[in-house]
Amino acid sequence: MTTSVLLLLGIGIVGTLGHFGSLGHSWHLFAGLFVVSLVFLSVWSAVQINLMQPWARLLHVATNFVLLAGFVWVSLTGWDVVQKYLP
Repeated sequence: MTTSVLLLLGIGIVGTLGHFGSLGHSWHLFAGLFVVSLVFLSVWSAVQINLMQPWARLLHVATNFVLLAGFVWVSLTGWDVVQKYLP
């Protein structure tokens, strides 16, 4: 998941810069950065679970619930971006 999110972030940045010349034309950038940060928090908390930290499981599960909402947000804002690219 981490690799996919980073790949999509790279594709989005390159594609947006190539098409518009700058970033920040929609809420999709903020939604994407929010999701990327949540993915890294989820990965970090998963590593902490393996290190036997008692608080890490709760943080990991809570982060994943927020991440679900983040994926919905990035999907909805991404649909607007796709409509701008289509003729």
